[in-house]
Amino acid sequence: MLTSKWEELLVKESGKLKRIMSFLLAFAMIFSLMQVSNIKSVRAATVTPGNEGTQIPGLIFRVGDENGDIRIVDKAADNKSKYVIRQLQMAKKYTLEAEEGYTLVDVKKPNNMELSVTESNDKKKYALVNIKDYSAFVLTVKIANSEGIETSYDINIDFRGDSSLEFKKISITYSGQGSTYTDSIEFGVTNSNGEYVQGPIDSKYEKASIQLINSSGLAMDFKIEGHSGKSVDLVGGRNEFNIIVSSNGISKIYTLVLNKKGQALLKSLTPSFGKLSPAFNSQIFDYEVTVPTTQEKISFTPVTVDNSSTIKVNKSTVSSGKKSPDISLQEGKNNITITVTSDKDVNVYTITVIRTEQFRSNQLTGLTLTSGTLSPVFNKGIYEYTTIVDNNVTSIGVKPIAEDKNSTIKIDGKVVPSGATSPYINLDEGGNIITITVTDTKNNKQTYTVNITRRYPKNNANLSSLSVSDGKLNPIFDPEIYLYSVTVARNIDNVRLKFSTQNDKAVVKINGVEYKTGQSDKIKLNLGVNNVKVEVIAEDGTSHTTYSLSIIRDKVEGKYQWVVEGDQWTYYNGYGVKVKNDWVKYDNLWYYMDINGYKQTGWKLIGGIWYYFNSDGIMQTGWIYDKGYWYYLQGNGALRTNGWAMYDGNWYLFNELGEMQTGWHQYGGNWYYMSDTGIMQKGWITYDKNKYYLNDDGSMRTGWLFDGRVWYYFGEDGQMKIGWQTIDGKKYYFDSSGAMKTGMMFLDGKWINLGNA
Repeated sequence: MLTSKWEELLVKESGKLKRIMSFLLAFAMIFSLMQVSNIKSVRAATVTPGNEGTQIPGLIFRVGDENGDIRIVDKAADNKSKYVIRQLQMAKKYTLEAEEGYTLVDVKKPNNMELSVTESNDKKKYALVNIKDYSAFVLTVKIANSEGIETSYDINIDFRGDSSLEFKKISITYSGQGSTYTDSIEFGVTNSNGEYVQGPIDSKYEKASIQLINSSGLAMDFKIEGHSGKSVDLVGGRNEFNIIVSSNGISKIYTLVLNKKGQALLKSLTPSFGKLSPAFNSQIFDYEVTVPTTQEKISFTPVTVDNSSTIKVNKSTVSSGKKSPDISLQEGKNNITITVTSDKDVNVYTITVIRTEQFRSNQLTGLTLTSGTLSPVFNKGIYEYTTIVDNNVTSIGVKPIAEDKNSTIKIDGKVVPSGATSPYINLDEGGNIITITVTDTKNNKQTYTVNITRRYPKNNANLSSLSVSDGKLNPIFDPEIYLYSVTVARNIDNVRLKFSTQNDKAVVKINGVEYKTGQSDKIKLNLGVNNVKVEVIAEDGTSHTTYSLSIIRDKVEGKYQWVVEGDQWTYYNGYGVKVKNDWVKYDNLWYYMDINGYKQTGWKLIGGIWYYFNSDGIMQTGWIYDKGYWYYLQGNGALRTNGWAMYDGNWYLFNELGEMQTGWHQYGGNWYYMSDTGIMQKGWITYDKNKYYLNDDGSMRTGWLFDGRVWYYFGEDGQMKIGWQTIDGKKYYFDSSGAMKTGMMFLDGKWINLGNA
């Protein structure tokens, strides 16, 4: 029992002793690290094993085979999303497997390592073998948990140092422009990425000679980027070199970075289309590039003289040697800037890209009409034309041809394709204006105008213009107004008339004298009213129109004289007084002047009686036709209304408006029938396939009629009856002509005696 207690005590004390020794060892390591201060070993930071929560769940990493020591995979102190194994002891083999409940799905390793895979009990084991390069590397593993959820992890691994692969310092000799300079970097003095860094180095140095010196002060054997040469070229900015040290069949890579001051210059500049002018030179900063109009975009590939500079093409950052984003080009000049920045130095290259302007035109190269000939002959620089077409040309098409196929053509506001004939445009008699507007792709417009005169018909007898050398027409001239007055001063004793006709082949006579020049001779003026007649005789020689002018010199002094006031005729009686609201008899014709003294035309109600005056104001008698009806004006001009009237031996019926009646009409309790000419009918007539008989007074017959040899019968509606009829209780038979039949007749398949009918 005593022995057991001593043994128990000894075990407890032994545990305390182990803990004390662990604390002393940890203290010694901390003190050692404090002495080293800021010196770091390249890619060989010491890893303090973490707790189980910091490891990659389900992963076992062994040094050696499946029985080797397990290394903890920890999270990086500076980045919790990364995993690390630091100071891994060198070995020829490393094994990876999954814990129970997990599956190791995949392992990705560097190209300079071999990976073998074995499978036992449905579990895969991966082994890194034949390792010769003990430089730091990244291992990627993919693990699935019991639910099959897969997760990938990147593990940064570095190795414990091997003295045979280590150096004391890196010696670097710089040379350039006749100058040399030597500097060195001690072993283990690296940045946070484990790189040996020196600089910035003056931009004048172009080369660097590198040596590795061991602890004995002797030069070591190594390779730079796989080559045995020890001299390297330097460019501005970062120059990175991999130094490979090999010993006893293993090797290690050290990264050396030499930062050289850069120059804000390009070594080359290449456009994606076209050529720079002048040819590129680093010290020339202004260029031109000409591209065709079809080239809508361009890019540039700039290469800097060093790798420390930044490049911006316009506002886009571009890496040296990489193509810039496409830049849209407008027609004409496009200025593109390429800004190169290095340290505090900035240079700007300006490239003016000239995109050839697309051909544009808002002009025509051709213009024709479906009828008529343009005057002058078409020329794209002439924008106004005239033509004359015959009266039978009621519409016309226009065919424009654009100089630029991309332009838009509108004829009277409607789009018409180049080379096509427009929809036909209706032409009024006389003047017509057609506009052709051409718009280029930049919205520049040009308008062509075609003035088309469509001739008036041969029976046209109108003026198109009329004026007096002194004075003004009242009212203003209109081809459809035929009465005018002109007032001139007392000292004006003659005038000329100027005129033109709508039909240029019409003849003009002024006071009976024919004129062809468009101007009359001098017309002598007396004091007072001077009436001038302008007669237009149409091309057909039959139609004519008269325009009347009253040219009043000073004031009216005439008697028994017609005078035009404005567009109205007035009449002055024997006392020189204008007649108003009264009848005027002139040349045995009757006229009526209204309350203003103006001669009346058309229908007028005077004293409760209707009269009709023609366009010259003359009271009409006899038959007139107006607006679809015939009227009769008695010898005194009064309109016949409401009753019968006999003219030329025929009777006519007029309603209360004086309209002559046609067809059936009831008057005085009897029906009468008037023909289409209004004449009252007598005797037999056929209307709507029925026969009627009209008595000598025109009244419609009803009942029995005996014409001296045959009896007929007419119903209350006047229609002649045929076939069997019952009249006053007796039956009668009338044949198809309406005649009543008597005696024996074979009717309806049997003989009948009609003698008693």
